[in-house]
Amino acid sequence: MIDLSVHLITYNNEKHIEETLLSILKQKVDFNYEIVVGDDCSTDNTLDIINTYQSRFPHLFKVKKNEHQLGILGNFKATLDRCEGNYVFDIAGDDLLKHDKALQKMVDVLKRDDSLGFIDSGIDFLYEKNNTIKPFRNKKVIQATREVYKKLLLLGKLTPIGLCFSKKHLNKFVDFDTYLNMNLTIEDYPILVDLVMNTNFTTIDESLHIYRIHDDSYSHKKSFENHVFLKNQMKNLFDFFKKKYNYNSVLNERFNNDYNKEFLFLAGYFEQKEIGKETFKKLKSKSIKDYINYAASQNKLFRRLISIV
Repeated sequence: MIDLSVHLITYNNEKHIEETLLSILKQKVDFNYEIVVGDDCSTDNTLDIINTYQSRFPHLFKVKKNEHQLGILGNFKATLDRCEGNYVFDIAGDDLLKHDKALQKMVDVLKRDDSLGFIDSGIDFLYEKNNTIKPFRNKKVIQATREVYKKLLLLGKLTPIGLCFSKKHLNKFVDFDTYLNMNLTIEDYPILVDLVMNTNFTTIDESLHIYRIHDDSYSHKKSFENHVFLKNQMKNLFDFFKKKYNYNSVLNERFNNDYNKEFLFLAGYFEQKEIGKETFKKLKSKSIKDYINYAASQNKLFRRLISIV
């Protein structure tokens, strides 16, 4: 019997995939696990590297290259369907398991409580550009009360790395068909919202993972259009769940205010004058940072006062 499926979706990760695989293979566990890979038609050597490890550990690896590109959510679901474990640990092809007992620690907690839909844990941020690490970057979130954690999750304020799921709860509560029909490129937010609204959850107060931040990753592309697309997709998802789960007005107001502030920041960084004016007007309360971002959207000399994350 397989207790855990390591769910690994890849696309053009040749630069990092070997390090990711080695971080999985070094795990010390007392249960059976598998590594289920879904490659979304990589055009580099990602799959060749993975196949090298599959030939060395054939009992561990289940590798499949999609016949055609499915996108992030489509690849997530197709790979999930091939997972046989009771629990599913999701990892991207450029992230790392930091602790050699990370999988053991997560599975132990999930085995003790069948009501858990997922478990979250600590992560370090690795900034590849200057090779610096910020340890336990999500410590405040992990140590927050359940109420605060849930609120941050619904607002999309979590970094969804280092999560381990109960597969039966994923299958029961996550409406994958609807989200696939919505053509989403964001897979983690809708999954977590459905789980947090229907199941129990917990956290491990320890940094077990490393989240690599680099310009090649989808979520960190630096074009204005990419940022706007992701922000608007998140807003559409929030509005969808607001109706599905009847969010209160306070949560709705908080999301919209944060959304406008983030848009104003982007307008300032990319010197989008009209968007800056429109967004600035929508803010009900304005901080000094908002005034700086607005000024930056109108005059490129102010842009040196802000930096993009």
